[in-house]
Amino acid sequence: MLLYSPCKFQKSRVLSCKLNNETYLLDNIREWVINQQPSVNTSTHWWFKDLPQNINELFLHVSKNRKISDMFRKTFGSDYVIDILHDMNEIYVSPPSNNNKDFQKNASDNIFYTRHIDGPFYYIPFASCYRVIIGLDNNRDIMTIFNIIPESYIIKTGDVVGFDFHRECHYITPIFRSNSENISNSSNSSNVSNSSNSSNVSNDRYRVVLKIHYCVYPRWAIVFGFILSKLSIMYNKLFRDLFLFTLKPQSKSTKCLANIMILSTKVYHDIEYYIGNNNIQYISLLYYVSLNTHYNVFVFGSSFIHYLRWIDTADNNQKINILFTRDYNFYKFLYMFHYIHMYLSHKIEDSPMLYAAVATPVISILYLHDYTMYIPKLLEILFTFFIVIDNTISLTYFEYIFIYLNILLNYIQLFKPLDMLIC
Repeated sequence: MLLYSPCKFQKSRVLSCKLNNETYLLDNIREWVINQQPSVNTSTHWWFKDLPQNINELFLHVSKNRKISDMFRKTFGSDYVIDILHDMNEIYVSPPSNNNKDFQKNASDNIFYTRHIDGPFYYIPFASCYRVIIGLDNNRDIMTIFNIIPESYIIKTGDVVGFDFHRECHYITPIFRSNSENISNSSNSSNVSNSSNSSNVSNDRYRVVLKIHYCVYPRWAIVFGFILSKLSIMYNKLFRDLFLFTLKPQSKSTKCLANIMILSTKVYHDIEYYIGNNNIQYISLLYYVSLNTHYNVFVFGSSFIHYLRWIDTADNNQKINILFTRDYNFYKFLYMFHYIHMYLSHKIEDSPMLYAAVATPVISILYLHDYTMYIPKLLEILFTFFIVIDNTISLTYFEYIFIYLNILLNYIQLFKPLDMLIC
């Protein structure tokens, strides 16, 4: 992410394309995988560097495919560098499932079924580490869902889906089919075992994908790209080692470690999903600047973002989604905090900040229900009216600017309607 502007509508950065002319390479890789007789109980992995030379070359050829580089350049531009992170690349195999209802249990790697973000290095600027998933079979069992956009993909042979390793919320889920299909598939794969992996039917039940990683950054930001690449490789190896350890026969220590892994990725997901790491980053930087300049820098820099975001979204005819709703309510919360504190500071001499801190969350909670969505807006108008007509309130120069900016942006917002029902 080169520069983050909280005022602008945030576009999806989940990328996709199709490798129509390279399916013979993918088929050859999958044939080799099946010949290795992967486990029918847990997922199986091969690092790129551990593959035999002929498969290694096929993998490398796929990773350098022009359609993948064009996919990135279409989004980022031709002046961006696209580095392949070979030390993170792998072949990933999901075991066959006898029953969709037991899929998560049979697959053992439950962490991927929880909503999560793969990596923790969101705060490295000007560079992105992308994980690209390429399907090697006619996948009928697993769907990949990017829940904050939202988008979903069933990745089959030649399908390419890329997402930011450190920023994108996602999870996988089993695809539930009709009972007749489940019965047929269950009977066909009931004889699957480690000694019978050569069966055509059971082979079809394996989900095999290539996980290829790219670091994308502008040419002038090579230092940031280098740092992000090295940290991503180190983290991915550590996480993979811990993950493989949890697949061993269960003990108290492995169960505890597995739960910690799931909890940590879920917490990181929830921070992004409900608050936004980009919002935290922006507010932290703004507050730091205000500490070294003037507090009004923080007040004005955080108070009107939700208005500007609304206006930009309306101007671009974008639909309101989870991302917009999250950011709008986050900055509306900050705005109401500043507004209530400003009003109470003139009406209550004893600790107005305390009253604002108590009142603001209560008012913001009203956004959770459709039938109360207009109450914060009505209170905002009421506060403005009281401040303007009350001759006993002596406003500062900055407070006058704050009030009249509020009136102006509210006026503009009236002429750019959006569906407030989901805000």
